Amino acid sequence: MNFTDIFQSRKEGYVPFDGEVLRDRKPISLIGSIKMAKREGRSPVIAEIKPASPTAGLLRRIDDPAAMAHTFKQNGACGISVLTEPKHFGGSLESLRKAKCGLPILRKDFIFHPSQIRESYAYGADSVLLIASFFDEDGLAKMVKESRHYGMEPLVEVHCEGDVEKAKSSGTALYAINNRDKDTLKVDLSRTERLAPLIRGVKVSASGIETPEQLKTVLEYCDAALIGSALMRHPEPGKALRAMVYGGL
Repeated sequence: MNFTDIFQSRKEGYVPFDGEVLRDRKPISLIGSIKMAKREGRSPVIAEIKPASPTAGLLRRIDDPAAMAHTFKQNGACGISVLTEPKHFGGSLESLRKAKCGLPILRKDFIFHPSQIRESYAYGADSVLLIASFFDEDGLAKMVKESRHYGMEPLVEVHCEGDVEKAKSSGTALYAINNRDKDTLKVDLSRTERLAPLIRGVKVSASGIETPEQLKTVLEYCDAALIGSALMRHPEPGKALRAMVYGGL
């Protein structure tokens, strides 16, 4: 099971969201929060609520996503990422709704349909993950435009040089370099070093960051990092996050 398999399974039987969407809030800027963390001397970390993964299985039972989000906020996170894919990552839209804590909330899922953008806004997301590999250039540009229609600057995930060029053409401003190969699911942190110089925009290194030392390395090339599994496996996720954000203090 790889990312392409999960993406296809997410599309099967999909019923477009048709709920009413009231554009009654202004999403919190993830880019702004990353920049604020840097100004304040914090290592910018987007902390992820990630109950499970295809490679590790169950990581942590999360009965109270609201409490977890607040714990991450109290320990220096610049944003909260919430998995909403249920089958392989144990996520849910309800977790997204409950994670509201005053920080920007990223919906992390395998998004392919414009109605998922509307759905994300309706459930409280401030940003959405778009995986460049799964769109052609025109399709990605349309999804970026749809996200911005709701005031959400999307986080566009790139895996290779071709993805970077596609994202550039779509007008992407916020990039995630995924260190995990979407086909083999193996992690290679050197991908951050290789792709970051090709990107003009705010850059986030994601996947495989387990220690403060690794975080320090990826932040030499990127503006922020997204960390999930390492926090979920720790007995005290807030303590683990604080060590990352404040360098072990």
